[in-house]
Amino acid sequence: MIYLAFIESALLALVIYTAALGVERLKFKKRLSKWQFKKTGVLSEKGSRLLRSIDVLLARSGVKSKLPFLDAKNMMIVSVLLFVAVIYPFRRLGFAALFYASSVVYVPYAAMMFMSTVNAKKIKEAYLSFLTTFMGFYNIEGNIINALKSTAPYISEPLRSIIKRNVFLYEKTQMSVDECLENMAAEAGNKEFRKFINFAKMNAKYGGNFNKALMKLREQGEKLFSLESIKAANASVGSMVILIMIVINLLLMMNISADPDIVYIVKNTITGQAIAISNAVSIVFGLYMIKNINSSA
Repeated sequence: MIYLAFIESALLALVIYTAALGVERLKFKKRLSKWQFKKTGVLSEKGSRLLRSIDVLLARSGVKSKLPFLDAKNMMIVSVLLFVAVIYPFRRLGFAALFYASSVVYVPYAAMMFMSTVNAKKIKEAYLSFLTTFMGFYNIEGNIINALKSTAPYISEPLRSIIKRNVFLYEKTQMSVDECLENMAAEAGNKEFRKFINFAKMNAKYGGNFNKALMKLREQGEKLFSLESIKAANASVGSMVILIMIVINLLLMMNISADPDIVYIVKNTITGQAIAISNAVSIVFGLYMIKNINSSA
């Protein structure tokens, strides 16, 4: 038992040291690149890959529109505080407590991935209607940004808010057309909408027959609509089921950690630690599956 406790202490110290080193490196990279995420939700082209991915997730899930102050930096702080708060109830489980605390920290991100999938499904359903409406207004306006502004009131959420917000920022700031369109695509996270944005950016920069490109995009969208809708629905259902089971599992383990007799067996026997750690690993794997499902949806 003494050796097991020593190994757990050594591994815990190693994890803490690695985490502290990672935080210091992250701070250094932030100072070096002078990364900044604007409060309005505009995605910066600079900054670390991790922080940018969190910013994108906050935007796509709709959390950013509800909580404008919550950016990647604040989300990382919340994660650290959550880890410190959650590891205490699981402390009696020994080394396995690190796995469970990490899983709890990741649950909000998994929930945002699920919300992103739901929003992506809504955007896919609204895409063809958006494209048809946009074509009509583009023929009248002859300008991409003006056509997008006129189209927004006639399409459903969340695409309506994405377009309105970014057009508003374009009109009130020094943002370029290219940056405005790129932010829309990044926030929407839809492949077909991304194609539309790419064509729009090329047209804004080089000109050309945009109406012909729009017709081709609509033809492609009609062919892919049915398949993509089914795929997105499966992704959202699968993510929801896995997430619910993970939350139930974590609540049960938190309840078990309050029982001294069970905790003694789990903490002081190799078999108990193996069971606790393997269960924690299965939770981590479930969270990874949510990430994988939603990234491929």
